[in-house]
Amino acid sequence: MSTPDLVVGIDLGTTNSSIAVVKDGGVTVIPVEGQPSMPSAVGLDPAGRLVIGRAAKNQSVSAPENTLLSIKRLMGTDQTVLLGGKSYRPEEISALILGELKRAAEAHLGRPVTHAVITVPAFFNERQRQATQDAGSLAGLEVLRIINEPTAAALAYGAGSSGNLERETLLVFDLGGGTFDVSLVSVENGVVEVRASHGDTHLGGDDFDLLLAAEGEKRFLEKHPGATLLATTRLRLKAAMELAKIQLSDAPYSAVREEYLTEAGHLDTELARSDYESLIEPLLEKTLDCLQRSLSDAGVTAAQVDKVMLVGGATRTPFIHALLADRLGKEPRHEINPDLIVAMGAAIQGAALAGQPAPAILIDITAHTYSIQAIMTDENKGWGTVLGCVPIVRRGTPLPVRKSESFSTIKDNQKGIDVTVFQGEDILPEGNLEIGKFKFDGLAAVPSGNSVLVEFQIDLNGLLKVTATEKHTGLAKTAVIDTAGHHRLNLDAARTNLAALFDEADSPQPWDKDSDDDGLDFDADSGATTVPLQLVDSKPAAPAGLLAAAKSLRHRAEALLERGVAESDAQDIRARLGEISSAVQSSDWPGLTTQTDQLSDVLFYLED
Repeated sequence: MSTPDLVVGIDLGTTNSSIAVVKDGGVTVIPVEGQPSMPSAVGLDPAGRLVIGRAAKNQSVSAPENTLLSIKRLMGTDQTVLLGGKSYRPEEISALILGELKRAAEAHLGRPVTHAVITVPAFFNERQRQATQDAGSLAGLEVLRIINEPTAAALAYGAGSSGNLERETLLVFDLGGGTFDVSLVSVENGVVEVRASHGDTHLGGDDFDLLLAAEGEKRFLEKHPGATLLATTRLRLKAAMELAKIQLSDAPYSAVREEYLTEAGHLDTELARSDYESLIEPLLEKTLDCLQRSLSDAGVTAAQVDKVMLVGGATRTPFIHALLADRLGKEPRHEINPDLIVAMGAAIQGAALAGQPAPAILIDITAHTYSIQAIMTDENKGWGTVLGCVPIVRRGTPLPVRKSESFSTIKDNQKGIDVTVFQGEDILPEGNLEIGKFKFDGLAAVPSGNSVLVEFQIDLNGLLKVTATEKHTGLAKTAVIDTAGHHRLNLDAARTNLAALFDEADSPQPWDKDSDDDGLDFDADSGATTVPLQLVDSKPAAPAGLLAAAKSLRHRAEALLERGVAESDAQDIRARLGEISSAVQSSDWPGLTTQTDQLSDVLFYLED
């Protein structure tokens, strides 16, 4: 494979995503719709057309059922999400976000963009990393490297430092919308070495927003006891509280006013910064626990940390600055925009892979211990004959890495072994994540004690290859560990599934399965997103305007229920709304037409 001459860096974030490239000796953050970052949001507008980014985020309050947010939190799971009555995998929705970033970069650079480095949280496991790789492939990108977000941030910092920089120890505190990482990093003469990482893939600004929304609802109900808030109303309240949170970064108080949360109920309150800090303090204590573990893993004291670097939009909270300053004895720094530094670091790594002069050299580490399950019988250590996890690659090992350990059969003439691989720090299997397994058969018919070597090889993307070798005969079996119980994305099936989100008229050329192209394409003239896929969805598309009409009727019905109608009428409306929902889920367009007509008649008389 030839070396690409251009590799972009992408920060695929929970709430916002950005894309950057090294250009003319500097790092350029590529604007998306005139902004340096793009909301990680996907939706369908009232006409049923696909919208990505800011347009999708803007409709998330008025049309939550047609908008998907924070999809990153589902990456690496088998959970699916609904959009337009169809089910999609997290990788598929992430591919749409990546595709939109790709389109923006192509428009900005005036050339195709085919290769990328994509960042992930340092504590993303094997499944989550592979899902990110698959999303990139589905978006038409060859993902050359998956790197950790705090690592990318440190790389950007190293690139912006003097070439004569003395050795410094940095603590990178990365608190984004949905994930948290903290890493201890050494930077010396352009070499960026990660010494320890810790974090939580389900802790971030989204959790702060949920606490604020609950506080706002509590205050509203205290003034309006007995009131009932609809789902869409709760989203309006949540958006108002989020705005207050942003204002509290620069002011000690913020007025929160949201009218007509119910027919006669308004929210009018003042949120103090101290109130917000009290709400989120338990969550921030979790980040400090992770920080302490990273210091311990790296063998570094707080006094030995030279600089504290802030990454992620949630770190704009002043309380975080105060806690870190108190714990570490020095003020955190944010010379580089915390929202953009990760994409910039990924772009620097991309430039190095493209053969451009690299302003920094990256040395990354494993964030988890990798082990296999084996019978442990060392009674000198207090073990009986129990199943345990034997580490092969320990947390904090520099990448890439290749390590092996020897194991023995326990029965005479044993023909095979099960190689079960775990990720985590616990000695017992149930305390770790099982990430894959395979059977190694055909062993020689010899007495017990037959030696089998198990080798782990982890590449710079953090992806694992396992080889089992019978020492006596040289018999070997290698597997790139996929995830037990996790269904790897079928890219062809995903393309077919995504095709349903696009109007067939916008794709004049059918998808050519023999083409080397591997993902989304874009109409450069109109700016409309299109997919060159074969449209083989067996279900017919909804008639033009039908879904929009059903959605409009639902909003009218919810407003009417909120104002209050006779119980018999309310039951009738709820029943018809249920029928409409079922028709959408099953793509029963004739049934949906009938139900919307009937609901329209009911509303006409009740609203008169």
